[in-house]
Amino acid sequence: LVTLVTVPLYHPLSSPSSSSYKTHLSNKRVLLCGIGYEVGEQLAYQLAEQGVKLVIFYRADGRQKTLLNLQRTFELTDDVIQIIQPLMMARTDTKAQEIKDTALKMGSPQVDIFPLDFGNVSSAQVVVDAAIHLLGGLDYVVLNHADIPRGFFMKSLKLQDVDFLLRTFTVNVYSYMEIALKALPHLDKTSGHIFVTSSVLGEVPQSGLSVFSSTKHALNGFFYTLQEELRTRGSGVSLTVGSLGVMKSLELKAVMDVGESMMGGISECAKGIMDSMITKPRTFTYPILQPNFARFMWSFFSS
Repeated sequence: LVTLVTVPLYHPLSSPSSSSYKTHLSNKRVLLCGIGYEVGEQLAYQLAEQGVKLVIFYRADGRQKTLLNLQRTFELTDDVIQIIQPLMMARTDTKAQEIKDTALKMGSPQVDIFPLDFGNVSSAQVVVDAAIHLLGGLDYVVLNHADIPRGFFMKSLKLQDVDFLLRTFTVNVYSYMEIALKALPHLDKTSGHIFVTSSVLGEVPQSGLSVFSSTKHALNGFFYTLQEELRTRGSGVSLTVGSLGVMKSLELKAVMDVGESMMGGISECAKGIMDSMITKPRTFTYPILQPNFARFMWSFFSS
């Protein structure tokens, strides 16, 4: 019963008509942070179809992390690393270029795409300044980047390492806060909107994902409070928190083990985020079944 009652609060039951997308979004200026895990990439394409101007920042810190893991695992020499590193960077940059080219072909009048280390909080000012310089202003900010560390906290010295925790919180929480706060003065001018990608794990814990879950709890705490502050001061800026569950992506399937029938589709999720940029609900939940089932089970059977 609780789940049925709360579904309308967490998931908009109506979405814009297909003919109204371009009316709302054509030539709008969007800063999109994070195109990994497939959702961000699909969102970029769907926004491009509506004629949106895009500045995209994607996570580049993972390349160096992968190199370090390879070096430790296979005891690679520095000479070998110097050979591998340009190849890895070229592969990532080629993918970014493919996304840019596809978005332009799909109808976006402008697409700029850059790598960024979101583990550095000072990058937030660079992100917003670059977007303003390239676009001349901002109508939407979509914060979608994330690091998803896995493992049992009590068994993992890595997860307990203070530097590791600080970096994960910087990527998943502090960079979100900084980018949002730097963007607010510009969004005030356009009565703009912020979409924050969070997770149902920010509401319902799951063993083996303690660090990721804690960052999403922190994200929810800050941005739901920011929603209230914006409302209290009568700001024209609106904010949606996306509570996402498991989707049919190789990366996201590994986060939570649930049945295929309860998973959501990548493209449909991206469309839901785009809908939320127009309808501006407080919370967007996707898919409907799995997150609400998790909320129900945690509420009534957690003890």
